[in-house]
Amino acid sequence: MKCVAGHQPNLYPYGGFFAKLASVDFFVIVDNTQYVKKEYHNRNRLKLLDGEAHWISIPVLSSGRFTQKICEVEIAPSSDWRRVHLRTMSANYRRAEHFGDFFPVMESLLARDWTHLADFNIAFIREVMDFLSIRTPVARAGELGISGKASELILDICRKSSSGAYLHGKHSRDYVDFGMLESNGISNLIQDFTPIPYRQTIEPFIPNLSVLDMLFNLGKNAFDVIMQGNTVSSP
Repeated sequence: MKCVAGHQPNLYPYGGFFAKLASVDFFVIVDNTQYVKKEYHNRNRLKLLDGEAHWISIPVLSSGRFTQKICEVEIAPSSDWRRVHLRTMSANYRRAEHFGDFFPVMESLLARDWTHLADFNIAFIREVMDFLSIRTPVARAGELGISGKASELILDICRKSSSGAYLHGKHSRDYVDFGMLESNGISNLIQDFTPIPYRQTIEPFIPNLSVLDMLFNLGKNAFDVIMQGNTVSSP
């Protein structure tokens, strides 16, 4: 039975995002739901030289655009965020064992001129997939004509991707109507992700940082560590 999952295109997602992506037969990037401030859509956390987790973000145009979809969000044109991101990564991770394995990818990505947040986030996700050899087919919700909210959105994802099962995140127990999906022929699975400690440049270990922390510290071995913390079960 074909299993699908969906998730919004966050900035530099954490390891659990890629564990979910690698656990299904098809993955939908839900780029046509509403953009929410102070979520992970335009920010994530890295570990800096002080040993603490700090936010790194992309400034976006949001004033007066309260109902804009994620795919519509524009990056603030006056921001020097690309240089700031490269400088932050270099200053804080250049001593990491595998910094040189993935930093050239970031240099290439950040050398390009980006106008929309989702386009950059998705390009990054695809680069990480390629680096970690994750071969799951990926499509954007807008391209597939997917619509709806909550359980109806999930049902449409399944229908538009011809899937008979859906892999939910652990918080889905709070808002998904599993019975409705089952009555429409959709089997439900739940992903739980527990971060496995690994050697970071500075101790102690901080879990659930951006996957960049794993890539710089672990290189391609990041995939095995990510999947060690991944479990899939019934609701």
